[in-house]
Amino acid sequence: MLNRRNRRGGFLRAFRRSRVIAAMTLLATMGSAAVQAEAAPPQNPNWQSYVLGPATAQVPPADVETRGSVTNPNTLVTGQGGATTLTTAAGGAPASVLLDFGKNVAGTPYVDVTARTGSPTLSLATAEARQYIRTPASTTVSAAAASSATQVTLASTANLEVGNTITFGTGTTAQARTITAFDTSTRRVTITPALTRSLITQTRAVSAPGVPSSDESRGLAGVGGIDTLRPTGTGRISGSYHGGFRFVLVTLTSPGSVSLSAAGVTFQGVRATAADYKGWFISSDDQLNKMWYSGAYTLQLNLKPAGLNGLADKRIYDGAKRDRSIWTGDLLVQGPTAISTLGDEGAGYVKSSLNVLLAAQRSDGAIPGSPDFSKGGNPAGSPLFYSNNYSGYGARAAIDYYRYTGDRNYITSVLSDLRAELAYNDRFLTSNRLVASNDRDYWQASQSGEVTKYSIDYYILLKEMAWLERQVGSASNATANDAKAESIKQAVNTRLWSTQLGAYGQSSAKPNVLVEDANALALQYGIVPAERRSSVLNALKTLWTPYGAIMGPGLVDPTGHTIEPFGNGMETAGRFAVGDATGAFDLMRRTWGPMVDKNDPLYTGAFWEFKNSNGGVNRATASLAHGWAASPTVQLTEQVLGVTPVNPGYATWSIKPHTGSLEWAQGSVPTSFGDIGVQWQSDSSAFTLHAQTPTSTSGMVAVPATAQATVTVNGRTVCTAGSCNAYQGTVTDGYAQLTVPGGTYDITVSRS
Repeated sequence: MLNRRNRRGGFLRAFRRSRVIAAMTLLATMGSAAVQAEAAPPQNPNWQSYVLGPATAQVPPADVETRGSVTNPNTLVTGQGGATTLTTAAGGAPASVLLDFGKNVAGTPYVDVTARTGSPTLSLATAEARQYIRTPASTTVSAAAASSATQVTLASTANLEVGNTITFGTGTTAQARTITAFDTSTRRVTITPALTRSLITQTRAVSAPGVPSSDESRGLAGVGGIDTLRPTGTGRISGSYHGGFRFVLVTLTSPGSVSLSAAGVTFQGVRATAADYKGWFISSDDQLNKMWYSGAYTLQLNLKPAGLNGLADKRIYDGAKRDRSIWTGDLLVQGPTAISTLGDEGAGYVKSSLNVLLAAQRSDGAIPGSPDFSKGGNPAGSPLFYSNNYSGYGARAAIDYYRYTGDRNYITSVLSDLRAELAYNDRFLTSNRLVASNDRDYWQASQSGEVTKYSIDYYILLKEMAWLERQVGSASNATANDAKAESIKQAVNTRLWSTQLGAYGQSSAKPNVLVEDANALALQYGIVPAERRSSVLNALKTLWTPYGAIMGPGLVDPTGHTIEPFGNGMETAGRFAVGDATGAFDLMRRTWGPMVDKNDPLYTGAFWEFKNSNGGVNRATASLAHGWAASPTVQLTEQVLGVTPVNPGYATWSIKPHTGSLEWAQGSVPTSFGDIGVQWQSDSSAFTLHAQTPTSTSGMVAVPATAQATVTVNGRTVCTAGSCNAYQGTVTDGYAQLTVPGGTYDITVSRS
């Protein structure tokens, strides 16, 4: 329904034709020098090289490191050479290989055994971040030890491993030694060389690098943990399913040896290659291109295929590793990402996830924040009714599905459920037309008073429901929803604006505390009056760090969520909405730039759940492939390429690029009517756009233009001196806006 693969070649051919048309038009209006100065997009854009999905279902490691006695380790990477042999001597350091797949993968790790001695036991531990593949010991000395001692009694022997370094004390008096043995019953560790200084009780003792560990939260995800393998012969032996990991640590924990001809992962999930992409994007900026495809890959890692983990249906989980649950807030980002990148395949995952979500709706209309949370004892999980605004997110995710797919039968079948949810949210509206609930939000704490963000969330839901009612429901309901939304908008502006901040405060209880999300959404959804926009933009910038914007002083989260890509995505969307493309790109680079840098130690090819104040993460279970962080993919398609749906399934659409300092961008968006293809290029003297749209649709094309510009469409001049003579054209707010039927358009803006 949502893709027309055979249109892709025609779209690219049309791009090439458009350059000729654009060049001829510019030549006529500006002279040949201007044409030669244009920064032209490539004729055959190699967007496929950015795709991150593994080429094959059997994924080999990209690199390997060793510890202990290991021979021929590179065989596991190259597939050539002698067998990789791990040997562990009794009382010696366990032999291990650390497999690095270069990016996150999902599935079952395996090793191919060719020989063994003794009765070897292998442990397989997985992690997204290398820093969490081992857990060091951290304890204290429990009995004084004299200088020259080779044994020390500790408070705990947890996480000790023979061959590890153990350091007693700190600073200039610290003594680093190698562990040669330890006794768990007496808690006595044997070291070499002997101590050169005596140790008193309570002296700190830490080890490195520690013992193999998993960064998974099995109780939430229902999968994961360390696998124990006991090969009894030759051949392949596999571990259990793991949802998201970059590293596998294979350790021979028992005396003996084991020889391996190969090791890798059997990929289980949506392994989308370039041929599977129904939409794509590429621009003159390599970093932004990487962001688009990292967001798409994040989404793919979050997809649970039908039948996996004992569940018959398809689901979109929030994280590849954790929580592995459907979350309504994440769906607001994941739904459009799935559909705009994978077309029908993605739409099927969205619809199936919505079905799971709505099946858990309460009789009072509340939709759970997650319908399948905490899978420790049940792979289907259980509903978690998280908060009123997360309940509203669920309804909005269903409306988004309809907006992007045009699936009228589905949306009419759940319309009564969405109306019930709207009524549930309405109970939190105060007499001041603001929302007070003392509920949680995505950063996991309650907010008291009449909360600005919760009020704006409800405003958005009312506007979305008004749109939906006009499409498939009741016009009178739509009018009532719009009226209520406008009353909330007025109340937010009169009661929650802080002259001290020059922005909206967190709540009536904290009127002068700045928060990112509420102010960002106020910009995105047109709540901020024009005369206040620059003030809000400037206030938001005070929250910026080199690693992205913090949530704000009113949203301090003790679990380490200092910088939220979910909230930062709200801000980039808000900045695009009011024409601050420069600010949006700047914040994108700060927040997501490190995530697409292969040299970053936390690189997974996917986007992270959160960052701490130093730009990293502060705990092993932090998700490094998290769906709510994928907003760059949607925004680069909708705000930079410029294509958004207006009526269901793109029956009507808008094409309005925000160019910033980019020289060009091009791409394709799948719709139920056929692909929408766009290419634009920009320099100081001209802007050209080629659009190929389905003939059975219509829409608005807006191109950057001032009153002094000349705008031509398919060789015909339609706008000069701020006045247009065709396509119901207007020139306003820096754009020439043209209403056109579906078809092919070559538009040139002369800026001289």
